[in-house]
Amino acid sequence: MKIVITGGNGYIGARLSLYLANKKHDVIPLCFSSIPVDENWKSKMFSILKADIRQEETIAKIAALKPDVIIHLVSLDHHASEKEPSIVNQVNVLPTWQLLDACTKNGLKKFIYFSTIQVYGKLPNEIFDETFPISTVNAYGLTHLLSEQICEHYNRKTDTNVITIRLSNSYGNPIFYENNCWWLAINDLCRNAFINKEIRLLSDGTPQRDFIHGNDVCKAIDCLINYNEKQKNNIYHISSGETLTLLEIAQIIKQEFQIRYNQSLPIITPQGTVSEKAVNIPIEKYTISNNKIKTLGFSPDYSINKGVQEIFSYLERNVTLSGQCRLVKE
Repeated sequence: MKIVITGGNGYIGARLSLYLANKKHDVIPLCFSSIPVDENWKSKMFSILKADIRQEETIAKIAALKPDVIIHLVSLDHHASEKEPSIVNQVNVLPTWQLLDACTKNGLKKFIYFSTIQVYGKLPNEIFDETFPISTVNAYGLTHLLSEQICEHYNRKTDTNVITIRLSNSYGNPIFYENNCWWLAINDLCRNAFINKEIRLLSDGTPQRDFIHGNDVCKAIDCLINYNEKQKNNIYHISSGETLTLLEIAQIIKQEFQIRYNQSLPIITPQGTVSEKAVNIPIEKYTISNNKIKTLGFSPDYSINKGVQEIFSYLERNVTLSGQCRLVKE
């Protein structure tokens, strides 16, 4: 299949482009604002389009390619989504509408939109699926919800199979050293452990997250590409289905660091160093059900332990000899 991936040089897009190219698809990543220098990655792409999704000529170029599948990843982050509404709309909402309007008229078979679990707002301490009520609490969630509604309209009114995925929290080492991913919780904690020999939390450790490895995200998208039945309610959670507190994540990183380097690291919160006896405090948790996508054959391959060891391997290859945070190209 010919697949266009917007945001193809981003943190998720770069991995997804490589994953699908290795599956023998003709992948065309849309890159902004530069094409990656990685020759191995570039050699596997069918072609590469350097362009700005905000420009009408970019939409026209994508439509002219007549792709079988478009995977739309472009979005401002949480902080940038709080800017002036017209600016945010130009990135988070309008391109979704323009792509669907142009490409559904041109024989597009499938459109996959990357939304977010944040459309739900505050998550309940229970298992919840894709039918749980929406209650956005920030512009990031709101603009993704608007794009979801555009997707639903085109799924209902056109022959294109328009799918929305609500992603939980992805993690894993970047494909390109310039990808900005070290603010993600697991990535950040692993890097801090590797460089500073401590695991430092910014909270008391009770915040909860459902973390899913980037490779498992790619696997889920592959399942959706290969599933041809068009659903009326075309929304899928991509999650691990397991919720952990940040303190539990810190424990796993500590354990894996001990195994790999034979060194015990302290876990530090703003309240001080965590006592070994105080780390297993049971609390109620939410669970993001992924049963719907599992019916298509999806199951996560990566445990947190496996993902953490992979990040440590990446850091061993890419951290400067001085031990500073700056990463260098492999």
